[in-house]
Amino acid sequence: MGKRTRLGWLVAVGLWLAISPPAAAEEVHPSSYWDGIARKLGRGVANVVTAPLELIRKPYLVGEQDGGFAGLTVGIVQGVKAMVMRELAGIYEVATFMLPIPKEFRPLVSPEFVYAHGDWAP
Repeated sequence: MGKRTRLGWLVAVGLWLAISPPAAAEEVHPSSYWDGIARKLGRGVANVVTAPLELIRKPYLVGEQDGGFAGLTVGIVQGVKAMVMRELAGIYEVATFMLPIPKEFRPLVSPEFVYAHGDWAP
C-alpha cells in the first residue's frame, strides 16, 4: 500500500469518526443530540473568540456595582480570571463537542455567552 493510499484511508477514517455520533448518543433523542452538538460547538467557538471581552465586561460590571476604583482594580483581576476560564472552556467544548458532557451539553461557564440580549450578561 502506497503512502497516498494510506493517507486516503486515514482521512476517510478521520472523517467517519468526526461525523459519527458516540455509542451513548443512541439513548438521546437524535434531534436533541444533533441540536446539542451544534449548540456546544457554536458556544465553544464563540467563547474562544469572545474571551478577551471579559477584560471589558468584568470591570464594567464591578464598576457599576461597587464603583469605578473597584472596577479598575478588582474588576480587572476578575476579568483576567474570567477570560482564562472562558478561553479554556471554549477550547474544551470545541474539542469535545460530539460528547454529551457535561450532562446534556450544559455550558461549563456562566453566563453561557459574554454578550446576551443586547447587553453584557450579568
